[in-house]
Amino acid sequence: MQFNVAQLLKEPIGAVRRFEVADDINDLDPELIPLGPLVGAIQLLRIHSGILFSARLSTAVQVGCNRCLEPIAVQARFEIEESFRPLTDVTTGRYLAPNEFEGEEEDLEDAALLINEQHILDAREVIRQAIWLALPMYPSCNWKGPGECPNYTAYRREVAEGGVITLGDAGTPAGDEQIDPRWSALLALRRGETPGET
Repeated sequence: MQFNVAQLLKEPIGAVRRFEVADDINDLDPELIPLGPLVGAIQLLRIHSGILFSARLSTAVQVGCNRCLEPIAVQARFEIEESFRPLTDVTTGRYLAPNEFEGEEEDLEDAALLINEQHILDAREVIRQAIWLALPMYPSCNWKGPGECPNYTAYRREVAEGGVITLGDAGTPAGDEQIDPRWSALLALRRGETPGET
């Protein structure tokens, strides 16, 4: 997601470049597991302070279900509109200080929104952040509407039918002898004993 905008910066305000993209994003973020390319449309518009980057993009990533922790696929659709300012003048090579532009100081100083000395607009950080923001806060196996997570429901049924813990009618262990030994310390606390006592 890098664009050489040297020629666009030489053009008058209002000049436009448009791109259709289908890019591999496997190296975008080590914590993101993409399941497909990043696809969509990008527009670069010459404005008085640099380049206005506009995009409508989508991809699919692997996340963990909030209930059962199983890996699931989630689609991320998002739109971006960010203003990138040049670090140097394209004709003279002169360094351009942030106070030469209008806008919020934090935006003008943000390294992710700078066009570098070689006039490369690098949108990777902006796109990385947008993908994270587009993901649901509580992803679930149940993609549509409310309801139980199918994997979690299957896990509960498996446990109830003789898995690690047998559940009684009230949802409590049916008998202490059926408790997994790894839970014995918690069982001792429940009885009022100190863990490790016999």
